[in-house]
Amino acid sequence: MVSSNTRAILYMSALVLAIALIIIVKYTLIHYSGLDSSQTSYFTHMVLCVVVIFTCALSFSYANKDLLNIKTNRLAPLSYSTVIIFSAVCLMFGFFISLNEFRDEGTIMIFVAMELIVICILAWRPFVSITIVAGTFGLFYLMLFIETGASLGSRFITGYVIIAISIMVTSISAYSQKHNEALKDETLMATNRHLAETAVKDELTGAANMSFFRKRAIEILKDPQTQYLRQVFVYLDVENFRPINEKYGFDAGNSFIKKFAGQIIDVFYDGLVGRQGDDHFVVLCDKEDLEKRITALRTYIYDCGFDTQTGLKAGGYMVKDRNIDPTVACDRARYACNSIKKHYDQDYCEYDEELDNKFIMRQYIVNNVDAAIDRGDIKVYYQPVCWAKNRKLCGYEALSKWEDPKYGFLPTSLFIPVLEEYHQVHKIDMVVVETVCRDLRWLMDNGRPAVPVSLNFSRLDFELTDVVDLLCSCTRKYNILPEMIHVEVTESALSDKLESLHRDLDRLKSLGFPLWLDDFGSGYSSLNVLKDFSFDVMKIDMVFLSSFHEKEEKTKAVLKNVVSMANDLGMHTLTEGVETIEAAEYLKSIGCERLQGYLFGKPMPLKEALVKITAGTLPVSEEYI
Repeated sequence: MVSSNTRAILYMSALVLAIALIIIVKYTLIHYSGLDSSQTSYFTHMVLCVVVIFTCALSFSYANKDLLNIKTNRLAPLSYSTVIIFSAVCLMFGFFISLNEFRDEGTIMIFVAMELIVICILAWRPFVSITIVAGTFGLFYLMLFIETGASLGSRFITGYVIIAISIMVTSISAYSQKHNEALKDETLMATNRHLAETAVKDELTGAANMSFFRKRAIEILKDPQTQYLRQVFVYLDVENFRPINEKYGFDAGNSFIKKFAGQIIDVFYDGLVGRQGDDHFVVLCDKEDLEKRITALRTYIYDCGFDTQTGLKAGGYMVKDRNIDPTVACDRARYACNSIKKHYDQDYCEYDEELDNKFIMRQYIVNNVDAAIDRGDIKVYYQPVCWAKNRKLCGYEALSKWEDPKYGFLPTSLFIPVLEEYHQVHKIDMVVVETVCRDLRWLMDNGRPAVPVSLNFSRLDFELTDVVDLLCSCTRKYNILPEMIHVEVTESALSDKLESLHRDLDRLKSLGFPLWLDDFGSGYSSLNVLKDFSFDVMKIDMVFLSSFHEKEEKTKAVLKNVVSMANDLGMHTLTEGVETIEAAEYLKSIGCERLQGYLFGKPMPLKEALVKITAGTLPVSEEYI
């Protein structure tokens, strides 16, 4: 295939041949037609102009085609014909006028000017520019030589060649500048196209991102042709996805997510698909064949061949209002999905009135926790901890209560899990730490019995705030000995074996804060926890006593061995959930040192505990370590 540069050379060669032909024709006319030299010169000029126009048109069309293909080239909006005609007219004007000017005044400035204009506007490629400039300057020199009929002189030729070289350099510089600008503009346009795509698409999967999903969902629902009561928001959650990344690597995980997203788009071809993040997707579609489509996606996951027990859970929210906020609708679908996380016999759940009431309460908790803290609605209740040997008070466990002006008392089991899910639980625990230290200071300043208080901390507390700094600063502020604050950490919080958590616990222990292992036996990693961490007190979960009477022999055997194991490890023991004297006596007999439960008192305000102490129904021990 012939290159553009080769074409330019061929056409310039054709131009030279045409000039030679024209010269032959001119002298033939002079000698045989009877025309004078001025008439033939005029004829020659016109023919030359036609040849130049034709040659430049062809040269431009082919030699400069590649540059014009750069989308951002500034010549691109102009049509070929406009540029070619303009350039040809410029050259024709320069050739014709300069020939006459040279004859009368000895100047060729118009030719040079027209040459510069054409070369700079067209921005020829360097090789083509050199060829065209050399060709046109050679042509014009030949025409001058024919017109003058004699040598033009070395001085003229030297200046003429310098001008030609200057125009060549100028043309190359103009090309380089325009080409660089075109490349920069093209890069900018490519970047803008990429940004435009990422503004509406998820970069990994190609599905809609949530910003575009929400915007488009609003448009769909508000479209009069949309039967909005048939529309459903679906939340899809790939179960047990994390082990895929851990076992097969993140590249394999990303590849799976990308392919799964494509499968969702294929299955919900008539709907709107968006990626909320990680392995979570949302869909807005017609409710027809919904569960059938979800089953097809679940089958696809099963067929991927992962041996990680990967599955799919889905939640749906049926649209009841055309003006529903897509964010709220997606949250409700997600809540419905999360409600069946541990239901292995259910893979799809639709948002209903019961879930709606729970959802409203969850949103209320999240949206009002800061206001509740500011108003002082978060209260600290104290549940007694007693010695097993004499049932005297040796400590408290501090528990948070939410006294809400609208809903009254919110149970801890309701708002703590919600705040943990939304990563706001540390706000409550910070209030509890401050309140407990302040109450202990008040008790000691007023000569009232002050016993150690245990505080519960979750793994999120250690992630979201500096627990060590919080405890140290509060105890210093109220002049409380560290041994008065016992730090309870749940067994589940230790299951991930976070190095930072391990370091924080070691720091607390070295600073004098006793460490308690809370809810021992409620999880599946109890023995590993005992091996990897060092605690002062093991708090045996109340689950052991929940079946104390139904399975008395087995329960007693388990408790006895757990207490014995704790003693062998140098740990003190406390059993919670003690409600009967029989259970208390048995725990005492097997060596359990501390007891907690309704037998000794429910969680209560500090003032109520002081009333019981004063009345003698809750005697205080002189020892609490």
